[in-house]
Amino acid sequence: MTIKYPTRGGLALLAVPLLLSGCITELPGEFPDQETLCTFDASREAQRAASAASFPQPEILQLLVNGELRWSAGSANTAQLNAGDEVTLKGSGFGGGTDIDFSKVMLGNTRILETDLRMFTQYLAINDQVNFESDEQFDSWDKNILSWNDSEIRFRVPDHASSGPLIVQVQKRTGFNESLKHPGQAHNVIDAQTSRIISDTFEHDCDVVSTLSDAKSTTPIDVSVNNPGFEQLVEKGRQAFWSYDYNIGVAHSVRKLDWNAIFNYKANDPIAGGKADPAKLFGAVKTVRGEVPDEAIDDVYFNSYPMATPIPGFLTTQPAKFKGNTRDSGWVGYRYAEANEPYKGNGEWIGFNCASCHGYKVSYEKAPGQAISKVIPGLPNPNWSMKWTVLQTLTNTFDGIYTSEEGPSWNSGKKDIAKDMLLYHMPAGAGEHNMVRVVGEGSHTDNDYQFSPIAIPNVTNYMAIRRSLSHTESYVGFEGSYIHSEEPDGAQGAMSKEWLEALTAYMTTLDQDDDDLRNVGLYRWLKYSNKLSAQTGNAQLSEGEFVQTGWQQYADVSAAVNRGKATYERDCSSCHSDGVGANTNEKMVRLDEVGRFFTPTIYQKETESVRATFLRDLYWTQHRGLLSDGHVRNLEDLVSPQRCTPGSNLYTNYYTLHAPVRPDTGGPDHVTPFPDLNRKGDVFRVPKSKYLTKLDKGYKRNLFIERHKYFVSVPWDKDHYYWDYQKMRAEYGPDEMGTAEPIGMPAAPHPWCAQNSAEVDDLVQYLLTL
Repeated sequence: MTIKYPTRGGLALLAVPLLLSGCITELPGEFPDQETLCTFDASREAQRAASAASFPQPEILQLLVNGELRWSAGSANTAQLNAGDEVTLKGSGFGGGTDIDFSKVMLGNTRILETDLRMFTQYLAINDQVNFESDEQFDSWDKNILSWNDSEIRFRVPDHASSGPLIVQVQKRTGFNESLKHPGQAHNVIDAQTSRIISDTFEHDCDVVSTLSDAKSTTPIDVSVNNPGFEQLVEKGRQAFWSYDYNIGVAHSVRKLDWNAIFNYKANDPIAGGKADPAKLFGAVKTVRGEVPDEAIDDVYFNSYPMATPIPGFLTTQPAKFKGNTRDSGWVGYRYAEANEPYKGNGEWIGFNCASCHGYKVSYEKAPGQAISKVIPGLPNPNWSMKWTVLQTLTNTFDGIYTSEEGPSWNSGKKDIAKDMLLYHMPAGAGEHNMVRVVGEGSHTDNDYQFSPIAIPNVTNYMAIRRSLSHTESYVGFEGSYIHSEEPDGAQGAMSKEWLEALTAYMTTLDQDDDDLRNVGLYRWLKYSNKLSAQTGNAQLSEGEFVQTGWQQYADVSAAVNRGKATYERDCSSCHSDGVGANTNEKMVRLDEVGRFFTPTIYQKETESVRATFLRDLYWTQHRGLLSDGHVRNLEDLVSPQRCTPGSNLYTNYYTLHAPVRPDTGGPDHVTPFPDLNRKGDVFRVPKSKYLTKLDKGYKRNLFIERHKYFVSVPWDKDHYYWDYQKMRAEYGPDEMGTAEPIGMPAAPHPWCAQNSAEVDDLVQYLLTL
C-alpha cells in the first residue's frame, strides 16, 4: 500500500528538506492509459490465425542435451539434465511458440520462462503519495526459451529447476475478446510489466486478450535434473516467503498503523469495542516451532533486502536501509524488519509477508497415532481479513480510514467519511485493492467506490500459470507478480532477479503436502456426508488409517471418484482441463459471460474478463469461499444446478434480497466468521450506524457505505444495508467501466453447474482429489 504522508496545511511534513535530498515530490506525469496507447496488431493476429488453422497433437521424438541425444521416443530411460544445459526437443506439432500460440513447457513444477523479465526502479512521489516506476532498468531475468518452431524447441534448464516430467503444452489463439467499451473492436491491454512506468519517451507494448483453444500436450518424459544449487535457492526463497516483511513495516508506521499495539492486545476495536484480538479479527496464528519452518521464528539477516524500498530515510536526508535483520513478532507472517523510518529514524517495525495470507494452520492424523499440526504454505488463510486496517490507539489510526474525499460520479461531492464499518465487514479470506486509498491521490488504485473483494488464491500448485492475478500472459505468471509490487498487494519496491528466482524455486516445492491434504479432506467429507461406511466398508475407520492407505485403495471410493470425473469432463473440462496438472486452460472469460457477485476488481476491469482458475486442494480452499470473490459457500453449492437456476431455493438464498436465512457454515472445518453476521449462501449485509448529527462518526460510516451504488436499504431490516446483486448485474457498466450500456451479467456468477442434482456428490468427490 502506498504511503500517505500526514500533512499540515496541505503540505507534506517531509517537504522542507526535499530540495536538499533530491527526492521526487510529485508524479512526473500520468500512468499510461491503454485506451489511448494501444492499437490492434493485424499482422500478429494473422500469424496467430494461420497457426490455429492446423492443430495436430504435439509429439516429442528426440531430446538432445548440449547437442547430444539423451532420449528418443520409445526408450524407457530417464533423461539426465543439469541446470544450465541447453535442451533441444525435436518432434512435430509444437506450433508457432509462446507468443503466436499460447504454449508452455513444464519441467516438473517449473515452467520454462518464456518472457524476458525487466525490473524497473520504483520511486515514491512524496507529495502525491504515490509509487511509480521510471524507465530506469536495474535488473533483468532473461527467458529460458531460446527458440521455438513447429518441429524444434530449444531452452535452457533453469537454475531453479528440479526433477520431474517434461511436458510441452500447446493451445491455439483462436481470436480475441471483443471490447465491451468499443463493440466490434478487439479489447487491447497494456503490457503489465511496464504499466507503472511514467515516461514521455518509453514505448509500451500492448496485446489483445486472446481466446484460446483446448490444450494439447505431449506425453510426459521422465527427466532427472542435477542441480546442486537448488536446495540453497529453496532455502533463500523460504526466507523471502516467511522471514521478510516486503518493506511494509516502515510503510505502515508512516501511515500510523501500530502493529506493536495490535499484537500486544493494546489496540482498540472501533466496531466491536474493547481490545483487538489478532487471531479473532484477522486470522493471525501464533508461531510455534515445528508448526512453521525455522525461518519463521529465527532471526534472519538479509545482506540485501529482496526489494529496494522507495521510501526515503529519516527526514529524507538519510538513505533508506537496503539490508538488515528481521525477527519474529510471535505471529506467523508478521515480522520485525530493520528500517530507516522517515519520521523516527533507524529502528525496526512489523510488516507482513506471504505466510500471513497464504498460510493455513491444519491439524490432522497422518497415520494411526501420528498427529500433525502445521501451517501449510500456499493455502489461503480463511480467517485473514482487512479488519487490521481499522484497529487504532489513542495516538495512531491508519491514515485514510477517516478522511474527507470526493464521491463517485453517481454521488459526487467532497465530504467527510469513515471507512471502518465497511472494511470491518469485508468477507474473510479476501482483500480489496482500492478501499484504503483516498480518491484523487493519483494512483492506479485510488478508492473507486466499487466494492470488489478478491479471494486469496491457493498457490500450492501455481507455477504452470501464465495469466496471473486476472492479468493476461504479459504479467508472466508468478515470476512477474513481484517485478513491480503493486501497493494494493502490500509490498513496496521491485524484487531483484536474485531473490525472485529463489522465491520461485521455493514456490515449486509447495505441493509437498498435497497428497495428505487430499486424503484428509476426502476422509472428512466422506464422514460428514455419511458415506464413510458405505465406501470403505468400515464405519470406524480412523483418519490416520485412511490417509496412510490412500483413497485410491478403496474400490468404492475410487468408483465414486470416477463417476464424478466423467461429469467433470463433460461439464467442466472446457475451462478446467489441461495437460500439466493445473486444471485450467487459462481461458479469459468476458465479464458479461462469467459475471461476479461483487463488482469486478480493477484488474478484471482492465482485461474485461476473469481467467478460469486453477484447481488444487479444494477441500481447504473452499473454506475461504469459492469463485474469484469468495462468495460461494462450498463445492456442493458451486456445482449444484439449483445455484444456476433462478427461482430455486438455493438461487434465491444466494442472489436475491430477503431476510437472512442463516445457513450452516457448509461442512467440517468451515470457519464461522467474526462477527457472525454474514453466512455464505445468504444475503450480504453491513450494519447501519446510529448518529445524532452529521458530525458523528456514525453518519460518516453510513455515508461511505451509501456511496457504494449497490448497497441498498430494505423495508424488513432498518439496521443493515444489503448488497443488491440483481441491481448490480442489471446496471453495471456505464458508471464503472465507461460502457455505453450495462454489460449484462449472467443470472448467476459462473453460470456453469452440473446437469442434475444426482451428480453433485460424485462430482464433489472427484474435485476433492484434484
